[in-house]
Amino acid sequence: MKKYILSAIAITTLLFSACKKDNDNKPGDNVTGNYQPLTTGSTWSYRNEGIALGEGEAEVDTTVNTMTATTKVFNGKTFRELKSVSGTETTNSYFGIDNHFYYNHTVVDAANAELELPYLNDEKAVNDSWTVPVVIEEAPESQIKGTIVEKGISKTILGKTYNNIIHTKLELQSKDEGQYVTVFTFDFYVAKNIGVVGVYTSYDGAQLSKSELISHNIK
Repeated sequence: MKKYILSAIAITTLLFSACKKDNDNKPGDNVTGNYQPLTTGSTWSYRNEGIALGEGEAEVDTTVNTMTATTKVFNGKTFRELKSVSGTETTNSYFGIDNHFYYNHTVVDAANAELELPYLNDEKAVNDSWTVPVVIEEAPESQIKGTIVEKGISKTILGKTYNNIIHTKLELQSKDEGQYVTVFTFDFYVAKNIGVVGVYTSYDGAQLSKSELISHNIK
């Protein structure tokens, strides 16, 4: 279970962007004017606050994400590399678009697993949902359930108001006595022309962490 918890925490630190499908563009192109600009050199800075499980003490740091020109193909889909720097630590994750679904592909070392998560679909209506299976070492059978919670809303984060937001909810669920039960919940707020402005994570109903946009620079 400890490794399972670490895996989910790792997911939250890596899922800071979302991508909008454009029929005239591919993930490898430099595109703007959607829910996630993919232009090389674009940056997003986030304030991260996490609660240590069982301790209740908040840990605060800052992550700077930079979109690079590097592309990779996973499972037949093209992904763009996002480089994340927090203190002295640098990690890479990859974002791709396929049929209006927005994917994050990353390696979660704590679980020794590769995860490809569809965490947004800009065409789905409010309350529409989707599910995909995930495999996490030392965890029961699991899946991700995504739901569109709100569309076209405004939200104020760290004193700034963002408009044209899609609010999605990802639930990391595990089977218990034959039924999927939600353990972790990830709420994403994605602003048009900017990307993710806030990610809020809950564990077993209690807030575990949050990542909020400080500033951004779209090239």
